[in-house]
Amino acid sequence: MFSLTSIHSLPVELLARIFILGAGFEYPYGSSPFLLKPSEDYYAPPSSNFALLVSATCVHWRTIALRTPDLWTVLHFREPSHIPRAEAFLKRAHQPHALFDILVDTVAPDEHIPGVTLSHNEITTIFELIIPHVHRWRAFHLKVRDNDCKLAARKSLSTCGAAPNLQTLQLYHFEDYRTAQNLYFATFRPPVMVFNNDLPALRNVSLIGVNLPWAQSPYLAFLHTLELALHSDNIRPPYQYWRSMLSSPQLHTLTIHYSGPKAEDAPWSSPTADDPVIPVPTLRVLSLTDLDSDYLCRLMDRLHLPAISHLSLDLSEQDFTPFLDML
Repeated sequence: MFSLTSIHSLPVELLARIFILGAGFEYPYGSSPFLLKPSEDYYAPPSSNFALLVSATCVHWRTIALRTPDLWTVLHFREPSHIPRAEAFLKRAHQPHALFDILVDTVAPDEHIPGVTLSHNEITTIFELIIPHVHRWRAFHLKVRDNDCKLAARKSLSTCGAAPNLQTLQLYHFEDYRTAQNLYFATFRPPVMVFNNDLPALRNVSLIGVNLPWAQSPYLAFLHTLELALHSDNIRPPYQYWRSMLSSPQLHTLTIHYSGPKAEDAPWSSPTADDPVIPVPTLRVLSLTDLDSDYLCRLMDRLHLPAISHLSLDLSEQDFTPFLDML
């Protein structure tokens, strides 16, 4: 005869492992290291509530859950109630080996609902909460939709110090400027250095409407995944830094959405011995969106991509026959 065994008789270590696997069931990074997309209508998937569910099941499970730091490392901020929740998670993820995946998702001023969404009043509080743990950030995704939130983010990320464990960085800023004056105030400041340029583990970068001090961002030359999106020509990287980014020795995924090297700076003539094509022998996935036909042809003419296995195109209604002839 086989005797029935209660789940409560399982070793604590095994239950803790089951809880961690359950929390990872809704893993948001299956297809991309980035949570945000360059679309105002896209809503990043919510974080899993599995840890909260198991910790509320019974006293025994709650005791185990609260003593399992890896259950409490996802800090997603979308509404004011997520701030005290994150405070509790930070206390539970007390072990130094527990690294945090963070999303801060604010809305445009005309979409803000006090007590429901996040805007400039909350973003400073959020940074004050998470900056002391910057050495334990593993992924950081930030979406700002107005100039006040942008200024708060600039101040925090330019003074927070090194992020030695940060592997994924996604910065999103896009707004309806409405007037030329608003556009000026939002763009006249030069970009700032972030994390003191001390990002030894960084491998995935997505910049949506955000530019960096291209000449002072050496970590961009060691990426695995790069996304550049929604950049007007004046804030795009100069060609020499574009070349440096694509020369990352392990770059395997490149996404360009209305971006690329600065057109007025690039040497758009045909490649020469003194100015050869850019070889990217490790690149396997290439995605191109909203690029003009002439710009796209000149861009691709200067790239050598022998390992491409997946090409995604979402282009406007122009004549792309010259580009298709290049393929």
